[in-house]
Amino acid sequence: ALNFLLLIIGIAMGGAGIFLWVVTKTVNIFSMSFIGAGVFILLVATCSFCLRNSTFRLSIYWLILLILSAASVTILVVFLTERERVLDWATKHITDPKESEAWEEAKRHIEDNVDIARYILIAATSVTVLVLFFGMFYRCSVSSNRSDHNEAMRHQDRYEKVSQEINDAHARKEEKQRLYAEKYGINPTNGQNNQML
Repeated sequence: ALNFLLLIIGIAMGGAGIFLWVVTKTVNIFSMSFIGAGVFILLVATCSFCLRNSTFRLSIYWLILLILSAASVTILVVFLTERERVLDWATKHITDPKESEAWEEAKRHIEDNVDIARYILIAATSVTVLVLFFGMFYRCSVSSNRSDHNEAMRHQDRYEKVSQEINDAHARKEEKQRLYAEKYGINPTNGQNNQML
């Protein structure tokens, strides 16, 4: 369920980047960072659906989520504490002539939507951290289930080995009884062989 949220967050971040691209009318580092982060989160969320029962793949997924969570928290802190710098950085990449009507409109769009971008970052960071923790717990449970399964398989192997040894012992006993009966001319079906053993 959290991977679906991560998928939605990736789509939202990519959409925010495309929106910034359209508003600023240029491909810049600001819009591309949102698009890149959105695509990366989208890929991670998509890949997460095929990770079940593999502790190795879950470990790699968890490591990627750890890096993504650390980056998200860092970007969010910078975004929250340095709002004016982020706005200056974003408006610096508007291609229209400075102080023109189109430039002012693009700047107003960015200022109006910077809070939406901040909320998207808060949601992305929260979901990423939640998925990180649940991924860690899921990996531990898969690892535990795998070790339980391996122990059951070892127990089954020991059971089969002991059963085979018992069957071999019975076969040797019957072979000895048959040889003994042949040697002394005793019929093994009349019960005399039980008295001799």
